Amino acid sequence: MDLAALKHMKSAASSPSGLTPQDLWKMYNLPGLNGGKGQLIAEVIDGAIPTMESDLNAYSRHFGLPECTVASGCLTIQNQGGKHIPNGSDPAEGLLDVQLMHAVAPQAKILLYIMNSDNTSIAKGPADIIKTPGLKAINMSYGFDGNGKQFEALYNDNPNHVALFGASGDDGYGQITPPSIYPGVIAVGGTVVNGTTETAWSGSGGGLTNLYAEPAYQTKYGIPRANGLRGNPDVAAVGGTPVAIYELGKWQGETGTSVSAPIWTGIAALVNKPITNELLYGLAKSQPDSFNDITSGTNGKCGFYCTAHPGYDYVTGLGTPKNFVANVNALTPAQAAALSQP
Repeated sequence: MDLAALKHMKSAASSPSGLTPQDLWKMYNLPGLNGGKGQLIAEVIDGAIPTMESDLNAYSRHFGLPECTVASGCLTIQNQGGKHIPNGSDPAEGLLDVQLMHAVAPQAKILLYIMNSDNTSIAKGPADIIKTPGLKAINMSYGFDGNGKQFEALYNDNPNHVALFGASGDDGYGQITPPSIYPGVIAVGGTVVNGTTETAWSGSGGGLTNLYAEPAYQTKYGIPRANGLRGNPDVAAVGGTPVAIYELGKWQGETGTSVSAPIWTGIAALVNKPITNELLYGLAKSQPDSFNDITSGTNGKCGFYCTAHPGYDYVTGLGTPKNFVANVNALTPAQAAALSQP
């Protein structure tokens, strides 16, 4: 079975066209250049990209971010047999993810874990590194074929509560795949940004999956009309508006929930508590200003389940970050533990 890669829409340019790191900092109330110090986040991809470091540092230099290289200790690359992506192929996934993670948490260290492109290898990748000391989050901007039930247990052996962020998909309502459907994964949908307004993106993957029962954290929150099933996504970030990425010596404008997921992975490095779905849903109930509640836009023509509305919805989940970083960092350990109860 082949890896079912998420789609990207792109436009090439000789200068950046799209949202910048500074735009993301402003949109989501992030700390900026000082964010992520002392934290470790990871990316799992299915092929080695020879220009990873050079493209990352061209991006960093342009936007005034700190250098992130193997030599500086910021970037660690572990290749477990992934082949070089050949010239002419699309290396956007890995470049996009790593550049956005660095944009959101410029001081964080990044572990790049490279696998083969078959389902089994890419599905097991997160499990291989989930117990890495100090790891805060793993980004998974991909989906794989089938229902993935045979791999789900790998993601549950997570004693350190590493946040697992999965892109919810780019084909709208009902087109959701593993790993984002797993109850132990935080599924990330997409939005469109127009000035200071954020609406649901038409491609944001969402809906109910009959493969998993409604998790306790969604029942406790009270997601609407779940019919006892797992709802997707859990949260969202910009995905339908292009972000500027440096790829193979030129600028691209990239879209998709492959943009949204690494933004949240970077955010995990900005907070002093583990991010779990239990914490997200608990915080949305106790401190709703943690999220920008997306209340307009659709991802299909199925009425309620395809429409953003106040509270949780099946297009953007709980919403996008608003005062999330500040609110989580202000929690005492006891408060965080209480919110994180199933």
